Amino acid sequence: MPTQFFPRLFLLLSGLGLLAFGVVLSIHSNLGTSPISSMPYSFSYIFPLTVGTLTVLMHIIMILLQMLILKSRFQWIQWLQLPVGILFGAFIDGLMWLTQGWSIENYPLQILACLASCLITALGVSLVVKASLVLLAAEGLYQAIAVRYRFDFGNCKTYGDILLVSIAVISSWLVLHQVIGVREGTIITALLVGTLVKRILPKLSFIQFGPKP
Repeated sequence: MPTQFFPRLFLLLSGLGLLAFGVVLSIHSNLGTSPISSMPYSFSYIFPLTVGTLTVLMHIIMILLQMLILKSRFQWIQWLQLPVGILFGAFIDGLMWLTQGWSIENYPLQILACLASCLITALGVSLVVKASLVLLAAEGLYQAIAVRYRFDFGNCKTYGDILLVSIAVISSWLVLHQVIGVREGTIITALLVGTLVKRILPKLSFIQFGPKP
């Protein structure tokens, strides 16, 4: 077990909660969701499933892809991405239910909601990183590709996000004849969250844990 497991777990759960709220706020902004959530959100209009449920299914597929890519190098601890994904999906659905009455129609307020979503998401990512317990399945998949094929992790993430957004756009257009979940907010999120994470992480330098085993 990693040192100071319970403080790390608290940080991880807090980070997941903030990430989920960031997703929900981006949905309510009506300006498009983050790249990683674009596919579950658009698919929720195609299939009779919630965004949270589709997020969990996406995590399962990404874990299976990691197994195929890493083969014998896939470690049992990477299965911990599954309960993390289930919690993340449950947080999204719970927060969607709690905020079901929210409706943001004014465009300046939608922009503010989108920017607030970026800040909340960046803080959530920073807490998950500081917890240093387990990666989310998407990052785990990008890392697996980077390790297996010796690609740069940042490039894997960029191309992976582009692929997810492309799937969301093409699927919703073919089935619904309109683009769902991908708008200017998606681009804002893609460009802004990483920058905010780089600024927030140094502010959390007071949070230090021992190395993982």
